[in-house]
Amino acid sequence: MEASTHHHHEVETRSGWFTFAGFMFIIAGAANLMWGFAALDSKQYLSEAGLLFSTLTFWGWISIIWGIAALVCSWALLARSSMAVAMGVSMATLSAIFWLFALPVLPIWSLVIIAIDVLIVYGLVSSSESEEH
Repeated sequence: MEASTHHHHEVETRSGWFTFAGFMFIIAGAANLMWGFAALDSKQYLSEAGLLFSTLTFWGWISIIWGIAALVCSWALLARSSMAVAMGVSMATLSAIFWLFALPVLPIWSLVIIAIDVLIVYGLVSSSESEEH
């Protein structure tokens, strides 16, 4: 009886972390798609003056590609795909690295996103490790 209760708790924990990560990637994907389309369409709304390099068009396409990748990752996580942990950890790690570079420009927003990325990495790694035991 004790073993089945422990196993049930592990499944719920994994499910919770996968669901959390999946929904965070849905939010990130949607936000990146909106920003990307805004960068491509409304150049008067966004200024190229703050860009370190390249143009709004370049960053708009990068944002759209990243948004699509985040939505694919969210689908994999919510579907409990076998590659979901690797995708989620990779995407969250890349996101945290990107936002480290944005710290001087958007310090509070960067710290919030980095914290969420760290939670995603922790949750996915810890849930996949507990599944192996």
